[in-house]
Amino acid sequence: MNPRRWLPLLCLAGGSVLLSCADIAAPSRSGAYEWRRIVATASGPDTLSFHWPQARLPVRFWAEDTLNLPVHVQQAIDQWQAAFLYGEFRGELVADSSIADVIVASGIAPKGGLSVTRLESLMAPECQGATDIELDASGHQILPPIRVYVDPRFDPAAPGVDACMALTTTHEVGHSLGIFAHSPNAEDIMFADPVVAELSPRDRATAELASHTEPTLTAAPR
Repeated sequence: MNPRRWLPLLCLAGGSVLLSCADIAAPSRSGAYEWRRIVATASGPDTLSFHWPQARLPVRFWAEDTLNLPVHVQQAIDQWQAAFLYGEFRGELVADSSIADVIVASGIAPKGGLSVTRLESLMAPECQGATDIELDASGHQILPPIRVYVDPRFDPAAPGVDACMALTTTHEVGHSLGIFAHSPNAEDIMFADPVVAELSPRDRATAELASHTEPTLTAAPR
């Protein structure tokens, strides 16, 4: 039996679990939404939360060289980096997938035992995305690389597809940083079916709150 478990994140296509940081000056968290993931276990519900610790920064991203993904991933990294007041997250693109903490590729997430539940987008149907996080046997440690999938549902050259790929990539990168749930607000990039291209104040507040909250998950060494 494979001792590893997978944590699938439901990411609706189209737009689409810390080292605890001391508050130098408490960042604004008004409007933050629930970012943690609740899962069922034999002993009852468990809350999964995560952020990349300072010792693991910069988080290394590898992007498949297709469909403008390297550009979209770099833009996503830039947006999320700018959301943090004290450098709680830094990321970089790397050329070698074997050293990546997060791998971003085109295509549909794997089916079968490691499948991700997927729903079609209503607001931005041009593409879809998903994020898979593998956990160790204890269920308390992430086994990198986290895998992100972004896939066009139509001809990549069709109107709106590249823009959809860009915002979907930013959404999925948010999941890879530890925002494991979806915002209930359609104006947020982490809404289940996002159509906005940039992070909202609520997205930034949530990212800050997650980075200053004691996690239940750690990341295995590279």
